[in-house]
Amino acid sequence: MEEEISSEFVEGSDDVFRFGDHLELNQFDGLPYSSRYYKLLQERKKLPIWKTRIDFMNALENNQLIVVSGTTKTGKSTQVPQWCAEFCLSAEYHHGVVVCSQIQRQQAVDLALRVADEMDVNIGHEVGYSIPLENCCSNDTILREMMSNPLLEHYGVVVIDQAHERTVSTDLLLGLLREVISQRPELRVVVLSVPPASDRLVAHYGGVPHLRVEAMPSAEVVYSSGGRAESFYAALRLVLEVHRAQEPGDMAVFLASEQEVSCACSILAKEAARLSGTLGELVPLAMCPLHAGICLPITEDQKKSRRVFLSCSQSEDLFWSVDTLNFVIDTGVEKRFVTPSCFVEPPVGMVTEAMRCYMKLYHPEGDHFTLINIYNTFKSNFTPEEWCQDYFLCCAALQTAEAIRAELTDIMKQLELPMSEPAFGTKANTLNIKRALLAGFFMQIARDVDGSGSYFMLSTKHMAKLHPLSAYGAKTPQLSPPEWLLFHEYTLCDSNCIRTATPIPPQLYVLAPASASTPSGSECHSSPGSPATLHSTAAALEQSRLFQEI
Repeated sequence: MEEEISSEFVEGSDDVFRFGDHLELNQFDGLPYSSRYYKLLQERKKLPIWKTRIDFMNALENNQLIVVSGTTKTGKSTQVPQWCAEFCLSAEYHHGVVVCSQIQRQQAVDLALRVADEMDVNIGHEVGYSIPLENCCSNDTILREMMSNPLLEHYGVVVIDQAHERTVSTDLLLGLLREVISQRPELRVVVLSVPPASDRLVAHYGGVPHLRVEAMPSAEVVYSSGGRAESFYAALRLVLEVHRAQEPGDMAVFLASEQEVSCACSILAKEAARLSGTLGELVPLAMCPLHAGICLPITEDQKKSRRVFLSCSQSEDLFWSVDTLNFVIDTGVEKRFVTPSCFVEPPVGMVTEAMRCYMKLYHPEGDHFTLINIYNTFKSNFTPEEWCQDYFLCCAALQTAEAIRAELTDIMKQLELPMSEPAFGTKANTLNIKRALLAGFFMQIARDVDGSGSYFMLSTKHMAKLHPLSAYGAKTPQLSPPEWLLFHEYTLCDSNCIRTATPIPPQLYVLAPASASTPSGSECHSSPGSPATLHSTAAALEQSRLFQEI
């Protein structure tokens, strides 16, 4: 019997079974696919964006720039990078690899892990991520890459996710990529956005292919009749009403500012402690930019709890990994009013002591120099954590500034830029710092119109006061407000204010890039959109990131 069976296999030599013949090999690493790959593949095929796969691949092959629009949960952030990788692989890497930008750090890590899982490859090999202070890519990461490699010659496809967020890095990157694709016909750029913003992007780029992803069935929308002033407390009351109704699902609440997020967390935590235990636990979670990506999976012990995600960001993608989200409450208001992040809010009764400590660190040249003064003192202290606690400063923010400075130093070494010894406080150093600030924030100049600190902003034509914690603010009257100053941020709130300000003499304004107006109103006539100007602006933004992060 055994001889008959073996003879049949020999005669039908074309059908002889060989080990591994029935296994499909992964095109990215050459290994057989795992059973998990096929399980995830079935889930991927159920995503709304999967229906556009063929259309997307055809558009990618025949066009340099594509706009893809779709809401959260359509799958565009995970599937589009994989399809782009397949496109680059079909070209045998002749045109480079795929880079995908994300605004939030944690999202870049989470998406990289998810994409690697779906592609059935190891993280760090075929799929990786690169985020500030850790080694996908953020917009800042790609901008730094463009400083040393302006044409992005190592990349075949650049995917810009969350283009609708309109951050400085995103807008600058989109402008630079528009110049790059004109010089690299083989480069592809894919812009991912949401439907309202995607129409403006298509019009801006002049009729490029626009793939619309059909969203899942829309949710029921209920509008409140309350005014803006009541929106904060109305949202919190609604959270408690939903929880008392015991309807299943987590909640997401969009508030106006980080201050409201912090306040809401405190209020909900106190109210949750008073609720009956039969309703289950109510867990408020802050989702501010500095705490993004903390959507943790529910454990067995938390199945009876209800999470309330509180955010002041417009990005729905913060909650892309949460499958239990059933309620969204949006106040419809955005208000930016924040104190400098290196200053912590002092306890009740310690405000005067905190201001006394801050005044010891103030620098006569303005707030940016005060931040440098704080950083230098922090670096020279043998017990930095204890010193930060005594001076009501955030040690984590200063440690981040230290890491960013080391990162910028490495970039300068890679570019072989000259570096001088620290000379903070000298006349030449002061002038150089102000020139660097002016190169990066040339559009943020204001003038005191009446001598009382009422500033007219040249770019927006609005009036504003200085922030109370500024070296020239209401709480520090020892320095009179300068006539001309450069400010880091303008916050729109009940009393408009500008913060982190440094006096800039008018004669320095001639150093500003061509797209800025001089104080006298005359305009420079050199090309404002030239690559040299754009790259110098990007470099200046990087140099001034130290002040922003502190």
